[in-house]
Amino acid sequence: MFHPLARASLGEAAWLAKVVACELGTTFQVPSFLYGAAHEEGRRADAIRRELGYFKPNFGGNQWVGRLNPESLALKPDEGPDPVDPTKGVVVTGATPWVDSFNIPIFSSDLAAVRGIARRVSGRGGGLPSVQVMALAHNETVVEVACYLLDPNKVGGDRVQVEVERLAKEEGMTVAKGYFTGLSQENTIRTYLRLVSFV
Repeated sequence: MFHPLARASLGEAAWLAKVVACELGTTFQVPSFLYGAAHEEGRRADAIRRELGYFKPNFGGNQWVGRLNPESLALKPDEGPDPVDPTKGVVVTGATPWVDSFNIPIFSSDLAAVRGIARRVSGRGGGLPSVQVMALAHNETVVEVACYLLDPNKVGGDRVQVEVERLAKEEGMTVAKGYFTGLSQENTIRTYLRLVSFV
């Protein structure tokens, strides 16, 4: 995932994503799929995952399976071969404005109920705009509401936290404090500047 930081443009990030996809597809023979600004139609990453079968539950129905059919992909790669070499898998790369990943643990073993909460929080389900959400079983007693905040300046983790707490309370569930799974945009820039100052 490539994001423009500071004065970089989305077009520059898209160019870099295309170069990486081409290199991986050509040199390393890994099927590569483009999304966002790197794809001519602006295809979304979650649409690629859905078409490839990534969001199918496993035999227990609790975890998502990212397994592919190595003989034939359900979607033609933008770069690289089809079929898939099972030892290499596929690559999904693209360019978008900054995205935050934010997870909120809910103390429950009721995956179906937490999926209902996730659906109500997501923009796709009529909830918070620019928020993509799915429920993932973390262990036997915790299900996490995993979120992509597509426009964190408009809808941040704090707002998602409040909404998840409200909906979970209706279900009689306890919610832990959410956490970001990576650096914020500001911390990424700060870390980069600190690293290049040593060079």
